Amino acid sequence: MAIDKAGKKPSRFKFIRKSTLRTADDSTTQELEAPVDGIEDDSTPAPEGEEAGDLQDEPDTQDETNAQDDLPGQDSLSTESLQDESLRQDSLPVVTESPQEDAEMQSMFPTSDSPAQDFTSIAEIDRADSPVEDPEVILKNLQETFQNIIDDKLANIPLRLIDTHSGILYTSNDLEGIFKESEEYQRLYENLLTTSVSKLQRRVNEFFRYAMLSHKWASAKDEPQYWQIKGSVYEMDAPLEIRKLQQFCTTSKREGYRWVWSDTCCIDKTNNAELQESIISMFAWYKDSAITIVYLADVSDISQLKDSQWFKRGWTLQELLAPQFIRFYKQDWQPLIDSDKNHKVELLSILHDITRIDVDVLKAFVPGVDNVKKRLSWVGNRTTKKIEDIAYCLMGIFGIHMPVMYGEKHNAFVRLQKEIMALTDDLSLFDWLGESSTLHSYFAAHPRCFMTPSYDARQDSTSSKFEFRLLKTSKRITSGLSSSALKIVKDVLSNPPHGRFIANGRMSMPFFVHEVVTLIPNQDKPGALSYLVKAEGLSELEVIVTQRLVPLYGKNPSYKYRVVRMWDASLIQRIGSMSIEAADASIVDNPESPEPPTTEDSPKQEKEKEKGKEKGKEKDKEKEKDKDKDKDKEKESWVGRSKELVADFVADMVTNSTAAAFIRRLQEPFVAQLLCSPGDKQPWRRVGTTIRVIAHASSGSVNFRAPENVIVH
Repeated sequence: MAIDKAGKKPSRFKFIRKSTLRTADDSTTQELEAPVDGIEDDSTPAPEGEEAGDLQDEPDTQDETNAQDDLPGQDSLSTESLQDESLRQDSLPVVTESPQEDAEMQSMFPTSDSPAQDFTSIAEIDRADSPVEDPEVILKNLQETFQNIIDDKLANIPLRLIDTHSGILYTSNDLEGIFKESEEYQRLYENLLTTSVSKLQRRVNEFFRYAMLSHKWASAKDEPQYWQIKGSVYEMDAPLEIRKLQQFCTTSKREGYRWVWSDTCCIDKTNNAELQESIISMFAWYKDSAITIVYLADVSDISQLKDSQWFKRGWTLQELLAPQFIRFYKQDWQPLIDSDKNHKVELLSILHDITRIDVDVLKAFVPGVDNVKKRLSWVGNRTTKKIEDIAYCLMGIFGIHMPVMYGEKHNAFVRLQKEIMALTDDLSLFDWLGESSTLHSYFAAHPRCFMTPSYDARQDSTSSKFEFRLLKTSKRITSGLSSSALKIVKDVLSNPPHGRFIANGRMSMPFFVHEVVTLIPNQDKPGALSYLVKAEGLSELEVIVTQRLVPLYGKNPSYKYRVVRMWDASLIQRIGSMSIEAADASIVDNPESPEPPTTEDSPKQEKEKEKGKEKGKEKDKEKEKDKDKDKDKEKESWVGRSKELVADFVADMVTNSTAAAFIRRLQEPFVAQLLCSPGDKQPWRRVGTTIRVIAHASSGSVNFRAPENVIVH
């Protein structure tokens, strides 16, 4: 038939024709030919343009009916419906072999009278979420999709890139024009109707692949700056470090990368908006790069790698962690190792030994605000030329975006800590030693303050056996507390303190507070800023501080001091686990607990046991009914009321056990901090210490202090 011929006719809309062929054959063809076998010779003749041979090639009516039955919701055509259909043959459209594509497409698509199930085949088209559209509309949508893919790619690559073929520095807008003038773009654009979206994305990604340079800067006057790049970098002979840039471009071109980026000349540092966007986006640019080439100007052999200055710069930390593929090059621009593979993987153990960063982190680093102290310690021994950069180079490590404001000096690192505090409850942010920031006493002045190892004051008292013994002595512990103190403990457990917040330069923080009674210089260490501190509820402790303190001897002092313990949410979390352990232990210690069977019974014995169990269940049901009756009677007597009181008492004892565990936890050694205030109604400030202060509860009666919110500056 002409329809079959039209379906086989080549066209640039092949993907539409292929998927709609079955629709055309199952609808229009059936309407034309189904009545043939059921109508006499005087039926309406075939439409003009049809040949007799075409009718002979048609499938049998039985096959047509079966095909119709296969369609969902399609009823078989009765003889009466076929006869009625024959009366409408004159109204059917004439199918011709016109060369015009518009007429051909109209003959192939279902008409408005076609049933809804004829559109089911259209769902097989990957490009369309709806029934057949106009070809021009489909092509227009594909063109928009193609442009969106290009725009998305350009939005996620560096703002400027160097073409390794010509040595010219281009902007991202220039790159779009270069791509659209390429043969690759023309080929894709002309074949949009037959090219999948995934292939378009793949081709665009391949065209814009870029290499990043990681290196230690020489002096700023020797590095090529953006304003110095006038033409091809290959034709420049100054400044002094232009050869490094030229070698980087040449090496990248040899490795098959057309586009490259260097932080020396690919950022217009006189444009504040561009500079800020580049610094914030730099981690992502390294992460998305096809390769990062690390140039080690002070390394001529792998044995010198550990001493390279590249591992001592702040910005190179993210240039090590972010990229997925790295190649190291020596000072002569030869590969550090003889391998074409990923040097980051090949040198994994060596990189771990140099940086002390976990191997798993080096292999697959993920930005975040977990393990705050550890992440900050990674840059403790690294330096930056500008003070602010020690904070800005960490934004990508923590996945934090904040404004870049050169000139704020040390405030940049304080702002970074504030941003981290707003996103996490990790108390290791405050576990630092050394000098506090002059802008806020509770924040560290530099990442090196976090290089001290973490300390677990409870490392010798965390066994489950110890916790179980603790719970069994709950009555003794809680008996030392007054009812009002016990109520405060339960209130803290049911409604723990809220998180920290900061406003107007002052921070509200929940602490367990111990007022300092005396603070005197340590005569045994006259050369050090060492003081002996006696605080309420604590044994005497020594603190070594970063600045001289005003001694505290008697009453009404001009200066006040406090030893505080930060509120930790894990105090509550561990209680739940101890309760479970105690419940399990109580079952084990119960001598009346049934022992599990140790031998297996024979089949006959099992059947007899099953019968006995069924009889036992019936007896148990009768006993339960009798017990219910007895309970109703007991509730009316003093015996029933006393049982209810006992149940309440048991529940109260469980709460007391939980409170006892909480109190006992507070009696364990903890990492303490020293606060000072110059007088009444003055904000408290944290005193910087050079060694970690470990406080111990004083021996004697249990003394509970509820946490309170303290304003610190």
